Order: sequence, then structure tokens, then C-alpha cells
Amino acid sequence: MRQFLETLLGYILFFALILFVLLHLLGFKSVIVLTDSMEPMIKPFSLVIVSPRNDIKIGDVILYEVELSKKKYKVLHRVVDIKEMGKGVIYITKGDNREHADAWYVNKENIIGKLFISLPYVGYASYYGVHLLGLIYPLVSTYLFYRVLLRILTESEA
Repeated sequence: MRQFLETLLGYILFFALILFVLLHLLGFKSVIVLTDSMEPMIKPFSLVIVSPRNDIKIGDVILYEVELSKKKYKVLHRVVDIKEMGKGVIYITKGDNREHADAWYVNKENIIGKLFISLPYVGYASYYGVHLLGLIYPLVSTYLFYRVLLRILTESEA
């Protein structure tokens, strides 16, 4: 039973590493949500992965960049309206836990991506100084080192 659980853990860690690297290579981005603006759907300290899709419609949750007081912020809010303005399209967004729409408009070039998946509480590790890849690599390498060491010890005893 122990060997089965160790093997299962190894496969899970390896799969998580491969999946995260693959998603990154395909243009997916990840951020940690720090506010309660999207509660109850997305809680603070959730790890959010967004896909690089452009087919945005009303009701979609998007990650975009906005400049406020000469400082850039990444915001994850829901699209509540889409309007034609001049030569392009603007998106009006609002947090699910907010009473009013955002005071700014979002242009298509400011959109980073569309919500792909939200993983509650996973962001705590990243927020407190450990990037997710920085967490997965040591876990996988420690596990692989453990397996090699275990194999060497069991072969030397036989």
C-alpha cells in the first residue's frame, strides 16, 4: 500500500509540473487574487489561471491591466457590458462583490486573458514568497531523490 501511495504521489507531482509548464508555454498566465472583489466565486488567495483567448463576451471573467495614478495593476473582474467606441471596442467590468461597475473602460489591448480555472487557497504559498514553479520543482526533485535513495538502500540490503 505504501509503495502504491508513493508512486501515486510521484505521478501527481510529475503531472502537475508538466501541466503547469505546458500551460505556460501555450500562453496561459497565472495570478494570485488578493481582494474579495470576485467573491463568492473567487476567494482571496486563489490561484487563477487565464487563457489567452480573444472571444470575450458579456459574463466572462477577464484579467486585464489598468493604470491608476501612474501605477499598473492587474484586475480580475467580470465583463458586464461591451460598447463600440470610435474605432474599437471597450469593455465595462465589475467585481461580483462590488455594487458599481469599474470607473474605467478596458481596451482589448489591455486584456491579458480570460478565466480558465481558479484554485482556491493555492495562492497562499505564492503570496508568502514561494512562486508556484518554485514550489513544484523542489517537491518533484525531493521525491525523485527519495525514490532513488530508497532503491539504492533496498538493493544494497539484498
